[in-house]
Amino acid sequence: MKRTLKTLTSIALVVLMVLSTLSISAFAATSNEHKNLKYKKYTYLGDSIPFGYGLVSQEASSDPFSVGVRVQGSYTDLVGDVLEASNHTKVQPAASSGSRVCDYRILFERGLGYKNPYDRVNDWYGMRKPERTIRLRAMGPDIVKWLSDSDLVTFQCGLNDITACLINAAYATGIIDLDALQSIDGLQDVLNYLVFAFGNLKNDPIIVDNFLTVFAQEVAELRRNIRIVMKELVQIAPENADILVVGYHKAVQGIRVIPGTDRSFLFDVVDEVLMSFNSYYRTVSKKYGNVYYVDAPDAEVVYPKGTTVFEWLSDTSFILMGVHPSAKGHKYIAKQVINKLDEINS
Repeated sequence: MKRTLKTLTSIALVVLMVLSTLSISAFAATSNEHKNLKYKKYTYLGDSIPFGYGLVSQEASSDPFSVGVRVQGSYTDLVGDVLEASNHTKVQPAASSGSRVCDYRILFERGLGYKNPYDRVNDWYGMRKPERTIRLRAMGPDIVKWLSDSDLVTFQCGLNDITACLINAAYATGIIDLDALQSIDGLQDVLNYLVFAFGNLKNDPIIVDNFLTVFAQEVAELRRNIRIVMKELVQIAPENADILVVGYHKAVQGIRVIPGTDRSFLFDVVDEVLMSFNSYYRTVSKKYGNVYYVDAPDAEVVYPKGTTVFEWLSDTSFILMGVHPSAKGHKYIAKQVINKLDEINS
């Protein structure tokens, strides 16, 4: 009996050791590996990717307001795990699904008490979910307070701004119809809408020129907001704080137009746009001694590699979920962030 009990105890210990090993991320085996990471407070800002959209159900991910929510398995959560293990760091989540650079500029300037804080006008994209947008921007004082007491900040934002540049320009010039766009549900509706949009282009030859003019103005405004937000972020955070700007992954890296081939056409262009966007962030980051750029282009996404465009468009929820990093993708991004922190603190 004693021998049996001893054997069972040994097996239980082995199982516990295996389970504990499996629960530790590949990039963060023990706190001793990151013993130089002595950060006291870590605040992360950004959109649905640092929030962790795609790792929980779509219903839960679609909460109109996500500041203060830490999603298990997101790269920010995994980074938080390492920091907590190495120095009992306090983690403060300030990422929100759907947020844009302009949202953070607005809330920063409200939190700093500007008499005339920046605001966006003619912003159809931002007002598609007014409750979420308004509540996020109203968080200015709270988020500024968090940042002013943080010695580590990560920031990843701008993907929604790129989308907004396209949508706002298309809406302002009449390429898209608000009612028709909001009623889209499924592949057939998408195809019908494309017929409608191309009809607009055919009937109004100068509409493309107008669109390109407004789109260029939107992009210029986005770049200006990036420069100002980075300046304000450095102003708000303590002088000894490390600020990491995390670059975007290739969001449509696996989509194929022709099944079984490497033909992705337009989708390759989308990824090139994202990489160009990352380059701009890298350039802006170099202007500050305590801002570091983290590159993470190869994070795996939710939809399977080789997904065809027809499969992608057949489920509108899959379009949103699919371009976000998978659990494996988040581990990859977290590893890039931790590697950068180790490099900074070596």
